[in-house]
Amino acid sequence: MSNKILVLGATGNVGSALVEALVEKGEQVKAGTRHPAEYPATKNVEPVALDFEQPKAETYAAALDGVNRIFALTKTADVHADKTLNPLIDQAKAAGVYHIVLMTAMGVDQADADVSSIRRVELHLINSGINYTILRPNWFMQNFAPGFLLPMIQQGGTIYLPTDDAKTSFIDARDIAAVAAAALTEEGHAGKEYTLTGGEALSYGEAAIILSEAANREISYVAIDEKAFLEGMISAGWLPEQAEFMAMLFSIVRQGWSAPVVPVVNEVLGREPIALQQYAFDHADAWK
Repeated sequence: MSNKILVLGATGNVGSALVEALVEKGEQVKAGTRHPAEYPATKNVEPVALDFEQPKAETYAAALDGVNRIFALTKTADVHADKTLNPLIDQAKAAGVYHIVLMTAMGVDQADADVSSIRRVELHLINSGINYTILRPNWFMQNFAPGFLLPMIQQGGTIYLPTDDAKTSFIDARDIAAVAAAALTEEGHAGKEYTLTGGEALSYGEAAIILSEAANREISYVAIDEKAFLEGMISAGWLPEQAEFMAMLFSIVRQGWSAPVVPVVNEVLGREPIALQQYAFDHADAWK
């Protein structure tokens, strides 16, 4: 019987929280991961191999077996997202999957499909004939920990980004997962496109103050130029194309496109989004 939910990126910030939320709802989950043998199998959760770098027909077929709903997302800074996800969408349709919840990013709907591979994935899903829900979250709070900003904070207590004093309505990945769980298990979300933000827009300087208070240590923010950011990311091991992609995203932040606050989390979940103060309290040990 095909009634399982496949969660891509099951070890990630959103995926891990989503697996937990779905199990709490009594759903049968297939947790897609590159290393299924290392995934802690629990009741109602079946780890399955799903690696975008492996031959897709073989990898996707096994992961899709018995699945009727999917949570899908792109890899971090993936400039070729359509080449990995579009084949999955096609194979999912052939396998009888009836609903895909796709997580992209805030503002992707405004991007030119000729330029944005993520937008091409969105359009491919929309035109696929499968029921879809698209989630477009703003920057994750989890970028501060355990994400890519954590080493900066741990090593020097300073966040270096090319964002000037622009504000961002950061969202907790746990809220994204909760909305995804609702979309996958409740009526009324098919054909919807949701922009997801936190309840308040803050600059990185203001965010650093909140993190400092939670961690009981000084954490600062220093605005840098794009060239310095690119050099820092590449020296940290990022591929040049990935670093350039991130720099482009931060140029959008500087223009104010990440500042809007929208009420979707409240409308879907019936509660306010998790505040950065609560997130910081929950993760304070990471920065001490």
